[in-house]
Amino acid sequence: MTRLHADTVIINGIIHGIDGPSNHTALAIKFDRIVLVGSESEVIETAGSNTKVMDLNGRMIIPGFIDTHIHPSMAGELFINSINFKTLQPNSIQSFQDIVRSKTVHAYKDEWILGWGYDEERFIEGRHPTRLDLDDLTLDNPVFITHTCGHVAVCNSKALKLAGIEENTSDPKQGIIDRDEYGMPTGTLRNRAQQLVKQHIPPQNHNHLKNSLRLACEKLASMGVTSIHDAWAGSNIIKAYQELLSDGNLPLRVGLMPPIANPFEGDYLQQLTSLGLGTGFGNSMLRIVGAKVALDGMIRSQTAALKEGYEANPNNHGLITIDIEPLFEKIRICNLFDIRACIHAEGDRGIDTALNAIESALDYHFVDGHRHRIEHFGLSTSDQMRRMKKLGVIPSVSINFINDIGEGYMKELGPERCEWIYPLKSLLENDIVASCNSDWPVSVCNPIIGLYSAVSRKTWKDSYLGSSQSISLKDAIKAYTWNGAYASFEEGIKGSIEEGKLADLVVLSENPYKTPIDKLPKIKVDITIVGGKIVYQR
Repeated sequence: MTRLHADTVIINGIIHGIDGPSNHTALAIKFDRIVLVGSESEVIETAGSNTKVMDLNGRMIIPGFIDTHIHPSMAGELFINSINFKTLQPNSIQSFQDIVRSKTVHAYKDEWILGWGYDEERFIEGRHPTRLDLDDLTLDNPVFITHTCGHVAVCNSKALKLAGIEENTSDPKQGIIDRDEYGMPTGTLRNRAQQLVKQHIPPQNHNHLKNSLRLACEKLASMGVTSIHDAWAGSNIIKAYQELLSDGNLPLRVGLMPPIANPFEGDYLQQLTSLGLGTGFGNSMLRIVGAKVALDGMIRSQTAALKEGYEANPNNHGLITIDIEPLFEKIRICNLFDIRACIHAEGDRGIDTALNAIESALDYHFVDGHRHRIEHFGLSTSDQMRRMKKLGVIPSVSINFINDIGEGYMKELGPERCEWIYPLKSLLENDIVASCNSDWPVSVCNPIIGLYSAVSRKTWKDSYLGSSQSISLKDAIKAYTWNGAYASFEEGIKGSIEEGKLADLVVLSENPYKTPIDKLPKIKVDITIVGGKIVYQR
């Protein structure tokens, strides 16, 4: 009988086990699977004359990172036409204006000027830009710039005029038009108010969208991300992923979350149920992981739904962005048709609402092991976690927010509530499997920043945010790997370095367990492997 030799053997490394660094130093890969994990002498026996040998020279190899909530089509646009404020990081209104001006001087008349990622907490003025700040730059072009949280945008007078927003325009349902002391729109639009302007922005054509996705996925692969869950996967996005996969240009695995209960960009629940497409449909590269429901906003935009008001605005309790009766109906249908609900709930009132909807659906039709999800899971309580455990609900926690956009939370919530922000430690103590995400482009897509956030609980200004919720590096890596696989019912095939699992792996430049906490963000990804194939090499 002919022996099948390994396609690749990886030697002289530190193999990360499910509970931290292991005693193993080598592994073997055949086709897309890990076939052996052990000592170098054991693994080298699987090699043949055509086997590729990869010497790690003592570096650590860990499971590929799994980002369980992300928006690649939006992020990819930052590589093409939109201004990327996440990279440029202006520190004042003046520098913000200079960046926008550099775009407007090359724009033709009536061309939209778009951008994403400004953060007023990084401005010395500590405020949002206004339409007047943008009007100083151009009156010939509509300007629409999205805040880093994604739930606030600022636009100029031309964009407001195109949308018909003026002094007497009422706030839309589940949205807010900010106004000055004279009642005039300031140019800042919150939550669903953004849609008044966004509906006038020309949509991407298919090739443009496909290119955006490709660039975003390549960027993610360079960060060691081997699987993602696309949290807004409409039909055009799904088609683009299918073509990228067919063309051999999809470097990572994609879990799809079609949006439901969305009046603006399509509601795919009826299509899913009529076709019998539930969670798990697809293959290891492209599959449905659930259906996305947007329930509230974000803390940084004062639109997340809170039980108590915002610190500087006590009468504001945020927004529930879907009517309760349709919400309960949608979740009930998801539960009946084996479609896992992935509910965006950032505030504690939002989380209560999400749990009420899931509990009602389970009372109507109990499903064991459903793993319905709460996305972001910003501000929570111990009572909610006990209830989650009882109901079998799991969270996808936006842990990257701590370091990247966390500086404004203390101002919005105060110190007591900030101890319950993205509460990974409390989730662990309640034996709840919590995965982690970046929500890119809301925060940076680097999972190592997520690990640093989970362990250090430091913002970009080195302020502590919920320091009592700090977890160990071992638990942080597990949250971004095995727990991520659990969040899509795939813990049996990925998320850890074990024999029989997919060879989705990441080689790090340094051993994070021997790196001082404050130096963790300096660690680089040297190699990313998906299904046994190198998709990125530094």
